[in-house]
Amino acid sequence: MNQLLSELRRRNVFRVAAAYLVVGWLVMQVISVISDAAGLPGWADSLALVLLLAGLPVAVFIAWAFELTPAGLKPTEQVDPDKSLSRATGTTLDIAILAGLGLVAVLVLTSWLWPRDTPQEPRPDQIAGLAEPESVPAIASADEDNQVAGANADDAAAEGPPPLSVAVLPFIAMSSDPEDRYFADGLSEEILNYLAAVPELLVTSRTSAFQYRGDDIPSAPEIAAQLGVAHIVEGSVRRSGDRVRVTAQIIRAADDIHLWSQTYDRTMEDVFAIQDDIAQNITDVLDIVLDEDQRARMLEFGVQDVEAYILYQRAVEISISAHHHRADTLEALEPALSLFEEVTRLAPGFSAAHQLHADYYAHQMGRAQRENTEDSLITLATARDNYNRLLDLAKNSTRDPNRRAMIDVDRLFMNESWVGARTIIDQASRTTGCPYSAWLQELTMLSGRSEDFVPYAQRMTQCDPLNRINWLVLTSIAYDAGQYDLAHEAAIAGLQLDSTDTDLMWSSANALFQAGRREDVEAYMNFLQVPDYVRGFYAALFEARGGDREAAIEARTLMGEPSEGGINPYELRLHAVLGERDAANRMAAQLDALPRSLTDLIRMTATCRCGAMWDLESTPNFARIIQEADFPWPPPGGDDYPLKDW
Repeated sequence: MNQLLSELRRRNVFRVAAAYLVVGWLVMQVISVISDAAGLPGWADSLALVLLLAGLPVAVFIAWAFELTPAGLKPTEQVDPDKSLSRATGTTLDIAILAGLGLVAVLVLTSWLWPRDTPQEPRPDQIAGLAEPESVPAIASADEDNQVAGANADDAAAEGPPPLSVAVLPFIAMSSDPEDRYFADGLSEEILNYLAAVPELLVTSRTSAFQYRGDDIPSAPEIAAQLGVAHIVEGSVRRSGDRVRVTAQIIRAADDIHLWSQTYDRTMEDVFAIQDDIAQNITDVLDIVLDEDQRARMLEFGVQDVEAYILYQRAVEISISAHHHRADTLEALEPALSLFEEVTRLAPGFSAAHQLHADYYAHQMGRAQRENTEDSLITLATARDNYNRLLDLAKNSTRDPNRRAMIDVDRLFMNESWVGARTIIDQASRTTGCPYSAWLQELTMLSGRSEDFVPYAQRMTQCDPLNRINWLVLTSIAYDAGQYDLAHEAAIAGLQLDSTDTDLMWSSANALFQAGRREDVEAYMNFLQVPDYVRGFYAALFEARGGDREAAIEARTLMGEPSEGGINPYELRLHAVLGERDAANRMAAQLDALPRSLTDLIRMTATCRCGAMWDLESTPNFARIIQEADFPWPPPGGDDYPLKDW
């Protein structure tokens, strides 16, 4: 044995093996780095690993059987031991090995120290407690009554999240192929949608759960605390040709214990069965017993087409990005159109795809309305037809009564007739879970039903706590319902996500004002980092709330010269709150005469909260839909503006 080991050392077999392993590791790192830029398929790294492992015994054999000489490689038996260069070759190999190990060390240290990807938006540390964000001036409560909402939130945080609550994080794609990331996202969202159909289970929505992506994310218990859930589902996906490996696990946040985990090695044809099995195992672990009808309803949400949900994930990514750029949202949404069309060709019953596709035409209607040209009228009519057609497909493609109710709300808001509006509002008030509507808040205010929808708005912030829009909706609905402390607390929670959000800042200050905390409003006004035009508008509103006409008019001068014959929502609102009735009626009448102007008039009324901004007789088209809907006029719950006498 000693003689064999000596001979292995003399022939540099150990050195060759060590050098081969070091070089092989470096080759794998290079492949992982260049694979995206070079357009390598997802299985390229696996193939490289197999080839390198297969080459190791070949390299060892060559080191044993051959020796490097000035004349090239020769069989070891043919080399005179006195003329052998094995010692010099060994020294060269030692240097190469040390250099390679040094490079390995540098790469490892770099990977530890280099900044990693983080979730796309900041996450509040104390969402449940609605803590003041550091960047917003701290506002002390004026008395004990003003602390009720915060105390209730603290009590809820102390009690912990609901036991039957879960967040499904985006599964990790174990390759660099972008297509595999979309596939992993689709698989994650399918499981999320399955679970969201279980009535007893609170499931965090995609918007919040999918922010936890990348290497540098918090631990499972930390994520659960930030999302307000008791359990986390996470996993990974690797595709190679027709094979797929899916690993999934559910973690109990309280003690970081894995309650269940499973690895599936299947063909792509079995991926839908994997989704079903994961969702069923999660409900079993949480002791949720589903009857056959409930299980069938849960599984109804499956797309059952791999290509469709990969394309859908690409379209969703485009949609999310487009809405972050409000100035050119319509153009930014255009690349998603062909994707939605292909998705619904492959999966005609994909309700969510139809509904999200319709959003493009809602933006197109808004653009055509603003342009107000002969061509834009044609575009407007076509866009409205497409919008209604897609929402019909979305509604007819689902049996979920919650989704159907909110589709009806969205269609009502964007159309010219409001017949049956009260029935639609009633259906929306009875929804459960987390169905979303872009326009519900405006309709609840006009109908005088805001108080009925406070629980809905609170539930949406539970389902999707990292979505700024949900906190803004809760702020608005709570304010309209007269729950000013809750409105302020909700605005603060939203500002933790985006401390520059002017709408939330304004809503928070307005709630403080209405709650009698006028001394605190000044701190918020000073904090606002907004253009003089907007600052002048806000300042004029607050002076009008105090009844000081001269101060309000002086603040309005910051807005510059009024529009020449144009229609400006800011100016219309100030005309109303300053008691300038004729000017308000004149501008509202101009707006009412424009095509598709109703949405602007509705939103102005809902956001002003100042009663009747104009005389209803001045806006016959708007008056018609208010009468069709049987909504009260003036809208209930308006703020007190002493200078306005109608």
